[in-house]
Amino acid sequence: MSSRAAVVLFLTLVLPCRSARAQAAPCDAAVATVGSDPSRYQLRDGTRCEGVFVQGVAGSSSLRIASLTASYDAFSDTSRLPLRVSWSAPAGNPVRLRGYSLKSGLHYRMETVAPLLGGTYAWRTNVLRALRMRKSDLGVVASMMMPLGDSLREVHLPVRVHQASPPTGDSAYELVLWSNTELSEVFVAVDAVNAGGQPGKVVQRSRELGYGVYPAARGVPIELPTLGARGVYRVRIGAVRRSGGTSTSSMLLYHAGP
Repeated sequence: MSSRAAVVLFLTLVLPCRSARAQAAPCDAAVATVGSDPSRYQLRDGTRCEGVFVQGVAGSSSLRIASLTASYDAFSDTSRLPLRVSWSAPAGNPVRLRGYSLKSGLHYRMETVAPLLGGTYAWRTNVLRALRMRKSDLGVVASMMMPLGDSLREVHLPVRVHQASPPTGDSAYELVLWSNTELSEVFVAVDAVNAGGQPGKVVQRSRELGYGVYPAARGVPIELPTLGARGVYRVRIGAVRRSGGTSTSSMLLYHAGP
């Protein structure tokens, strides 16, 4: 067989097989797990990747938006009822859900594998029950891609989370900040964003939280100010690290209106 024929045969037979394997493995292949652990990060029910993973060596300090909720009811770590997650998004915008551990020492994550269009998701709790996770241990984030100006931007959606009964109504939006290093102070600012993606009306100037203690690898709950008209808002967060230096993070948030 000539070299050219061998290359053609490789492209015809081998590469499609690799492509098929890639399509059959929607979860993040870079995530390290313990293969014998039934709670390990893997595809679940064909709709989400979920479980515990092996944490690598910590790098530079970082901030993460680990949860954004409009209402969040306590749930049982023994009930087989699913968590019902719902959100309000502009018509036709597909949404992705992610879950994060807020419990120090528990390296857990979840993400849906396909965009969601229905405005709700029933999240089976078999993994959460096995890990004995409760509301205080679990952050939930929803996001979509939205055109702002001349580019697509990731925009977060406040979610409603409940289990046994429907939510009674939205309360103040709560954001949970997570840092891998201890902080000495956190500052939060909020402003509206226009259709071009530029800052507009100031909703809240930079405000010091004043909690006093911000342990590493623990969720920091932040109640956001009341938002007005429907639209996109920007939340900017600045943090002073206990060890010295600062970290910043920002996110765009879609508010469906009163």
